[in-house]
Amino acid sequence: MVKDFQQLIGQMNTGVIATSLNLRIIYANSHASLLLTDAVMDLEGRNFAEFQIYSSNQVLFEIEDCIRSQIVANTTNFHKTLIIKTEKTERLIYFSGNKVQGAEGEILLFTLADISGEMQCIVQSQPMLGGKQKYLANKIIGHHESIKEIFKKITLVAETGVNVMILGETGTGKELVAEAIHELSSRGNKPMVKVNCSALSESLLESELFGHVKGSFTGAFRDKAGKFELADGGTIFLDEIGEISLGLQVKLLRVIQEKTIERVGGTKSIKVDMRIVAATNKNLRELISKGQFREDLYYRLNVFSIEVPPLRNRSNDIPDLVRFFIELFNKTHSRNIKGINRQALKILMDYHWPGNIRELQNVIEHAFVLSESNLIGKDDLPADIKLPETKLKGTEMLTEDGNSVQGFSSGKVSKSRSGRLNISRDQLEAILAKNQWNQSRTAKTLGISRVALWKKMKTFELQVPSDIFPDF
Repeated sequence: MVKDFQQLIGQMNTGVIATSLNLRIIYANSHASLLLTDAVMDLEGRNFAEFQIYSSNQVLFEIEDCIRSQIVANTTNFHKTLIIKTEKTERLIYFSGNKVQGAEGEILLFTLADISGEMQCIVQSQPMLGGKQKYLANKIIGHHESIKEIFKKITLVAETGVNVMILGETGTGKELVAEAIHELSSRGNKPMVKVNCSALSESLLESELFGHVKGSFTGAFRDKAGKFELADGGTIFLDEIGEISLGLQVKLLRVIQEKTIERVGGTKSIKVDMRIVAATNKNLRELISKGQFREDLYYRLNVFSIEVPPLRNRSNDIPDLVRFFIELFNKTHSRNIKGINRQALKILMDYHWPGNIRELQNVIEHAFVLSESNLIGKDDLPADIKLPETKLKGTEMLTEDGNSVQGFSSGKVSKSRSGRLNISRDQLEAILAKNQWNQSRTAKTLGISRVALWKKMKTFELQVPSDIFPDF
C-alpha cells in the first residue's frame, strides 16, 4: 500500500518533499528533484536548505528562519511564491509548507508547483519574517486592525506583477501604500514614476504620459520621453485616475493590453514594461454607471484593490502619528518639542479629520510655529480644530460642513434630561442625507454616540440607500 502510494506521488507533476524538522530530506518525488537539480536523482539525506531558493525580489529565502517563525507563531502551514535557481534554469514556484504528524513523529511536507508560465498570480502568504513588517511599520504609521490588513495585502501583492487600485479619501496616505508596493516588489530597484492625473489638462497629461516628438505641437522643440517610458522596468503610479478623460482612458487601455505606446505626433511603437498602481478618491463604479469611466479599464486596473481607511476611523493611531510628525518637524524646523499635552491630544482625538493625515500634519506644523514651550498645548492648535462640531447659528442646526439643516431649530431637535435625543424620523433622515449618510459625522453633528445613532436608525427602520457608499 505504501509503495503504491509513493508510486502515485512519483507520477505527479507537482514536486513533493518530506523532511524532518531539521530539514533533512526523507522523501522527494522525481518532479521535485527535476525542479531543484534539473535531473532525476535521489535527494534522500540532503538538507533542503542547501538549494538556491529566492523570494520574488531576488533575496535568498531563509527556509530555516521561516520554519522557526512558524513554530514560534504556532502555525502549521505557509504559502509563498519563490524562485528556484539551478545552473541551467530559473523557475517561478508556488511553494507550500505544512507541519504534519507522521508515523514516527512530526515531519515537514512541502509541495512545489512550477508556475513559470503564468502571467499573473496572486498568492496566499504569511507576513514576511521581520524585514517587510519592520519596513512597513516605519513607512505607514498605525496599529489599527485596518492598517494590519493593509500590511498583509501589500506583502501579498508586492510579490506579484498585477496592477493595483488604491482607494481612499484625499490625504489618507495612498501614495505611501503605492511606494511600499513598489519598493517591496522585484521592481524595487527600478524607477517609480508618479503622475497626478488631476493636475494637468487632457493634452498636457497625454504628452506627460506618452511623450512627444519634435514639432508635434507648439512648444515641442525636441523629442521627449513620456512617463510610461521612464517607468520601464519599474512602476508607474497614476494618482487620481478617476479624473482622466474617456479619450485617454482608451489609450491607457491599449497600453495595458499591448504593452506598447506611441509618442504624441509619432508613429513608432515603443515597447514598455511597467506595473501600474492607480489611486482614486472617487467611486469608480458610480462613474461607470454615469458613462464617465470605462468598465473594461476599471477591471484592468483593479486586479487587486487596497482600501485605505479615513483617519476618523482609526483615531487610536493619532498619538503615534503626532509623535511621528513631532520628530519630523523637530528635524526640519530645528526645534526640540518633547510632545503634546493631554488636553491638546484629546482635542485631536475627538476631531473628525475631513482632510485625514495630511490635515493632521498641517495642524502639527501650525502648532510648531505657535508653540513657545517644549510641549504642544491647546492654544497652539488652529481655531477650527478646537470648535465643537455641533454648532448652533441662530435657530438653525448646522452639519459639520457648515450647511444648515432645513426646518430644524434648537427647540425642535433637543435632548431630554436623561440625554435622550428628541428627533423625528424625517428630521433624522434629513440630517443623515446632509452628511451623505456618514454615520460618524451624523452622530457628531447631533452630539450623540454612533451606537445611539444606530439604535435611532433601527427604531425608525432607516437604512442606507443602496446607491450610497458611506464612510463609517
